[in-house]
Amino acid sequence: MVQRKWKNWYQTQKKYIKWAAFGVLIVIFLMLITTVLGNHGKVLKDQKGQYYREMKQGNRTIQVPVFENKKLNEEAKKYQNRILRDEKVDSLTYELKPVGDLTQVIWTKKEKEKEEKEIWVYHQKEEQAMTLKQIFKNWNQNNQSDLFTFLNLEWNRMLRTLTPPVPSDHQIQEELQKAIDENHWYLENDQEDFHLYFEITKENKNYKIGIPFYVLKDQIDWDKLGISKEEDKWFQDYIKDRKVVAFTFDDGPNPNTTPTLITEFHKRGMNATFYMLGRNAEKYPEVVKMVDQNGFEIGSHTYQHRNLKRISDEEQKFEIQKTIQVIQSAIGKDPTSIRPPYGNYNDVTLSYIETPIVLWNVDTWDWKYRDANATYQNSIDKIQDGSIVLFHDIYYASIDAAVRMADELYQRGYVLLSVQELARAKNVTLTAKTRYYQIQ
Repeated sequence: MVQRKWKNWYQTQKKYIKWAAFGVLIVIFLMLITTVLGNHGKVLKDQKGQYYREMKQGNRTIQVPVFENKKLNEEAKKYQNRILRDEKVDSLTYELKPVGDLTQVIWTKKEKEKEEKEIWVYHQKEEQAMTLKQIFKNWNQNNQSDLFTFLNLEWNRMLRTLTPPVPSDHQIQEELQKAIDENHWYLENDQEDFHLYFEITKENKNYKIGIPFYVLKDQIDWDKLGISKEEDKWFQDYIKDRKVVAFTFDDGPNPNTTPTLITEFHKRGMNATFYMLGRNAEKYPEVVKMVDQNGFEIGSHTYQHRNLKRISDEEQKFEIQKTIQVIQSAIGKDPTSIRPPYGNYNDVTLSYIETPIVLWNVDTWDWKYRDANATYQNSIDKIQDGSIVLFHDIYYASIDAAVRMADELYQRGYVLLSVQELARAKNVTLTAKTRYYQIQ
């Protein structure tokens, strides 16, 4: 009975069932066509002449560059297909940044209100993806520690310039570690911007933090990357829109305190000038070499720290020339300038020197206070653009004060340079026998 009813119903509805089945087949066919065409999309050209493939699926738009390099193109297609399968992604766009022998792709994925960056760095000649470690000459834990120190400093400087609301958490250790582990970095190398940038996400907002090429000039393997080393351009980019100051340190070197200062300043990409006593340089030549090898400037503070105005001509000659010999013996070059003890000298002194005379316009009085906080409070607000600041690198408290002041000044928009770099930044040629308190 039931079977007869279904048979009668089927006979009366047969044509409609056939049409419905046909309709389902058409829908399936159209879905397959859409998927195939969607995965291939149409090839377009952007404003820079770069070809790219654009795929649309409903409200989704996926854009993927087309490369001449076969291997890179295959990777781009795999990435494209992965994004197409991820229904949460609303759109994918890209930005190409070719630098030297590197092809760099900055992908931007959008999911509703969320925006996420992903970065590829690919070496064309070596035909392989590059990690951060591979662009450095000799990567080690010190490199990573130095990067973290500088980037944290730069981050805190940025926070002072950002329009509110700004992130409440000033620490970015985890974000930086993620940026290194997941390759969220790229190199910018054009006429006005020379940086190694890191992309981080903090409290659901994206930020980029950069380290100037000038700071990394001796650490990255530029030849391997096919990037010309242009220190003059990099230096001008480093100081652009910044105030400049020179920290100077007298009476060293000291094997207990000077290396600490060198390490802390090196981490921060900062420079300084050391006015060394000849007797100490003679006693600790390995410290003199360390200062020089880390890129710091070395000047003369005479041999025994005597008041040149109160000693004989022959004694002055000894104080000056003996120190030159000691420094030359340690590092193979002469001191760049001289700082007479107490700032005192006379015409006899001038007859024995062939370098500029560098004094100071901000005295921290660190030798008197022997207290980091007192030294900091006495000096920090006296420093101006072009200042030459006097410290002594033979006291632990002076090292602490100098590092604290350096961090604060950097966040106020200063760059810490050697005296020679300060003159270069101000386009001033330092001349022999001429006295400089500051460089404007």
